[in-house]
Amino acid sequence: MIPFIRREKILEILAKSDVVYIEQLVKFTSVSDATIRRDLKTLFDEGYVDLLSGGAAKLKVRAGEKPLKERVNINRAEKEIIGKYAASLVRDGDFIFIGPGTTENMMIKHLENKQVTVVTNGAFHIPLLIEKKIDAIILGGRIINSIAALSGQSAIDQVKKMHFDKCFIGGTGISTNGVMTTSDENVAMINSQAAENSNEIYFLADSGKVGKESRFEFARLEKHHTLITTKKCAAFSDNVNCTHVG
Repeated sequence: MIPFIRREKILEILAKSDVVYIEQLVKFTSVSDATIRRDLKTLFDEGYVDLLSGGAAKLKVRAGEKPLKERVNINRAEKEIIGKYAASLVRDGDFIFIGPGTTENMMIKHLENKQVTVVTNGAFHIPLLIEKKIDAIILGGRIINSIAALSGQSAIDQVKKMHFDKCFIGGTGISTNGVMTTSDENVAMINSQAAENSNEIYFLADSGKVGKESRFEFARLEKHHTLITTKKCAAFSDNVNCTHVG
C-alpha cells in the first residue's frame, strides 16, 4: 500500500472512532509500528490529526466543520444572549448585513416588528426571516450544504455594491488576539467585503469559539470593530474592543 493511500485509510479509521491506538492501525494496515508513527506525524504536520499520549491519535475537527444541526445546539444559551443583544443595536430604518452562522440566526427573531432590511447569505436564515416577516435580500450563489450558506462570485459582487449601516458576523473561530476565521473561502470573502462596506462592524462569538481556528481568515479585529461575546469568554488582547453580555 503506497503511503498516500495508507494515510487516507488511517483517516477513514479515525473518522469512525474518537480515539485510535497505534497497534490498531498496525493491525489494520499490516505495516510496522514505526511506519504508522511516521504516517501519524505526517498527518499531524498537515493538520489532520492530534497525537495523544499513550500511543493514540484522534481526528482533528476544525472549528465550523461539525454538522449544522449539531452546531446549532453548541453553547446555545450563549448564542441566544449574544443574538438578543446584537438585535438590540438595530434601529428602525437600518440596512444591515447578517452573516450565515448559527449565532447570527439567534438575532432574527428579535428583529420582528423592526423596520429594517436584512441582507444575508445564510440559507439557514430564510425560513425564520419569512416567519417573522422581515424585509430581506438573499444573496445569490451556490449553496454550501454543510453550513447552509450561499457563496460564490455573484454573492461577492452583490455585496461590493451595497453599503450597510451595520453588519453582524460570526466566525467559526477567533484567536485571543482577534483573528476571525471561517471554513469556506468564499464565505470569508463575503464577510470581509460586508465589514469593509459597513458603518458599524460587530463580530459575534460564544466562548466555545475562542482559541479555535478554521481555514480562512476574514478579519483582524481593530479598535473600530466590536466583538460581542459573553462573560464566560476568555480575555483578549488590548487591541480587541469587547462587549461582554449575559
